[in-house]
Amino acid sequence: MLGTRYHLTQGKVRDLLVQVLGLDFSVGTVSQAHGKVALALAAPVLEAANTLSQAPVVHMDETRYPREGTTGQWVWGVVTPRVVVFNLLPSRARYVIHSLLSETPKGIVISDRYAAYAHIPAEQRQLCWAHLLRDFARISQRCGLPGRIGAKLLGAGYVLFRWRSAGKSAQQFEPLQRRIRRALEQGAAQTACRRTARTCAQLLKSWTSLWTFLRRAEVAPTNNDAERALRAIVVKRKISGPTRSRRGDLFIALGFSVIETCRRRGRDAFEYMQQAVTALPHNVAAPNLVPAVVPSG
Repeated sequence: MLGTRYHLTQGKVRDLLVQVLGLDFSVGTVSQAHGKVALALAAPVLEAANTLSQAPVVHMDETRYPREGTTGQWVWGVVTPRVVVFNLLPSRARYVIHSLLSETPKGIVISDRYAAYAHIPAEQRQLCWAHLLRDFARISQRCGLPGRIGAKLLGAGYVLFRWRSAGKSAQQFEPLQRRIRRALEQGAAQTACRRTARTCAQLLKSWTSLWTFLRRAEVAPTNNDAERALRAIVVKRKISGPTRSRRGDLFIALGFSVIETCRRRGRDAFEYMQQAVTALPHNVAAPNLVPAVVPSG
């Protein structure tokens, strides 16, 4: 809990144990203990992860989380209202999505425009409009026609969120959809800025995935849920710096998976971790992180 929920470095965990409990451990011993925690949490988190491919809606996102001595590593998050699973891996390739979500997820995947998600059928994706607003804001700062097109798209994006908050129907969104499509077609056709043309052309190809939230009421138009879930790990990264081994990677990924899943399920994360770690030396299974739903009657 000190290393995850409270973001303490291993050195600060050691210092706190000395000052409060009079237990003088080396940093290496604290690191080894983190490895035992990861071992205790591995099976229940894997069991929780196996439920994600059947979820009706999942949010996915990734951000950099380096390991000392390596050039690239990312923390991936798969988020549902009741289950969150993280993994630290040295890749942003498509196979990572397959390993986390299966090659054929059943539900809608909400994500940014990263190309690794392109294998998911268009009707099963929702592109994040919060990310799109950032793209449109960048385009709007360019000179000439591209900048004017970006300003149109940015303004239309703000209208989209106002209309969404007002509860407008899919039919009422049709004029705005036509307005956005015209601006994207204009942006793809112009020759003053290749980056603008490329972005607009890609969005036209992904047109169906822009509007899944209009067809499915349970789908949000943004990936904010995944970004909020990742925020705690980002804070940990800024405080503690890079990991140093696969053991550290697993501790971060599994520990934060338990913290976030327990929070969403209204469970006491400290109590759950205590039960899981206590079960390990007795060679008994840790309690289920995601208990099965027992049918009533």
